[in-house]
Amino acid sequence: MKKYENTWLPIICSIMFFALANGTLLGPVLPEMLGPLKTAEQDIGMVVAVFTLATALFTPVFGMFADRLSRKTLLIPCLILNGFAGIACYFAPDFETLLIFRFVQGIGAAGMLLVAMLLIGDLYPGHERVHATSRVGMTSAIGLVGFPVLGGLMALKSWNFPFLFYGLVLPLAVFAAILLPNGKGHEGPGVKGYGKKIDEKGTRLSGTELNGTELNGTELNRKENNGNEKKRKKSLLEPLSTLMDFKVLYAIFLGFAIFFLLFVIVIYLPFKLKTDFGYTSKEAGFAQGIIGITVIFVSSRVKGLSLKYSLLSLTGAGFFLTALACGMIGLVNSKVVLVLLLMLFGIGGGLIQIMGDTLILQVAPMASMGSTVSLYNSMKYAGQTLSPVFFGFMLVRFGLKPVFLSGAGFGFVVAGMCWFLKGRLKTEHEYAHVEEHTKGKDSSLTFKND
Repeated sequence: MKKYENTWLPIICSIMFFALANGTLLGPVLPEMLGPLKTAEQDIGMVVAVFTLATALFTPVFGMFADRLSRKTLLIPCLILNGFAGIACYFAPDFETLLIFRFVQGIGAAGMLLVAMLLIGDLYPGHERVHATSRVGMTSAIGLVGFPVLGGLMALKSWNFPFLFYGLVLPLAVFAAILLPNGKGHEGPGVKGYGKKIDEKGTRLSGTELNGTELNGTELNRKENNGNEKKRKKSLLEPLSTLMDFKVLYAIFLGFAIFFLLFVIVIYLPFKLKTDFGYTSKEAGFAQGIIGITVIFVSSRVKGLSLKYSLLSLTGAGFFLTALACGMIGLVNSKVVLVLLLMLFGIGGGLIQIMGDTLILQVAPMASMGSTVSLYNSMKYAGQTLSPVFFGFMLVRFGLKPVFLSGAGFGFVVAGMCWFLKGRLKTEHEYAHVEEHTKGKDSSLTFKND
């Protein structure tokens, strides 16, 4: 598999690219679906919502299996499921059937997103991990810019034609099956050879051969079964004990905070542009494209920054820039200044997404990396879900300007937390190697002795 090493990162980025092609690809097409599907304007958003719901629900489910199955055993079925469900959406005869197919498609995307992140943690140690996550961030930014245009162009043929784009996931599944290494998650105790020991020739060993003590078959099995039962209980409790680690909890919180803040701009920037500048949805899409282009630029430079500054320093800087831009966007009335602020927001947003993904892979123990990363991804969706709820309340109660200002306040608080913890966290080795994880070291970050 080593000879295919140069293909691993492009395949991982492609997996993320398709998994994230949800709302951005279909957003421009939603109005065109109203007539053919005979549904109301207030309901058409469910085409996107059911996909996100399925992803949020099944991410932790896949996380439980990711620590015990090989990566490809989980990934390939999810790719196939996502691809066929996307094609099925093209043939959906009515709105209800389309929602069912979209839910199934979201299940596949949950596994794709999770395994893609785990493969980065498995295959890329040290600063190469930052490079890999930055390339994934660049891929996401390209999708943010390109998917609305692609979806709109495909919709010129028919409202359902964009769904065929997801069929490209099927050849990707073939490439992934052939070229990606079949790395294994943490294999739980007792999965192989439960209640028995076998020598190299496949012959069951006697008690004397095992430990020099005469044991009959019943006693031997009882001892082994008891030992395996204890190990199995320890394995089930391991993800819970991982959450007792403050470093892991904080990294998971950042997953929530990142998207809680980013969605202030994603959702409420079009309101600002329409209210203050009279922009249409098309012009608002181009404005948000400025953010995506800036994220692409940041993603290409972030590895160099990581060689000079710590993860938490860069994360704090990203939240500070994002918060500053968010607050100022709510106050300005100049188009030129607004463009500059959108670029500033893209710089900060790119930093916090890349650093957040890198940090969770850094602190997650190898033995429970799947469940830890799945929880991190679930908190991303929680941030996306609660952001419009909280800031929607702010909009109704106080108006549009306080939405941006309160989002900025939240960002400044998180930035301060990052810098405060940077002072309390000692980086023995800023980036842990995969080999260190496999030896049972949970993380390279430890608290300083007070």
